Amino acid sequence: MRSMLAPLVPAVLRHLDAYAEIAGEDVRDAAASVARRLLALLLAAAASFIALLMFCAWLLALTWDGPWRTWTAAGLALAFALVAAGLAIPVLRRRTQADTKLFPRLRGEWHRDRELIDRALNGGDHAAE
Repeated sequence: MRSMLAPLVPAVLRHLDAYAEIAGEDVRDAAASVARRLLALLLAAAASFIALLMFCAWLLALTWDGPWRTWTAAGLALAFALVAAGLAIPVLRRRTQADTKLFPRLRGEWHRDRELIDRALNGGDHAAE
């Protein structure tokens, strides 16, 4: 006597293959998006760093022969420390947003499959729910 599960095995394997393909597409999309953002962030950081170095050199050159040169250097160091803390603290406290879930297409496929299975098991009658 044949098992009742034998006809289901190919369908289950096709679904698993489709899930793996969809998950791979989601990973590729996410990796490309992260790579683009990282490149833009690195370029902006490099340009900002050079501009900041030039500004600091300008300030130190203005005050070099005066009595305020040590205070200028100390003020710049304090300003850098405050800016770094001000930028780091909110980023470290931020939680991930609900709309940036991993594998959105795979979740959608699972949801559709669950609905189809539910309809098949309940005879397609959702009016009683």
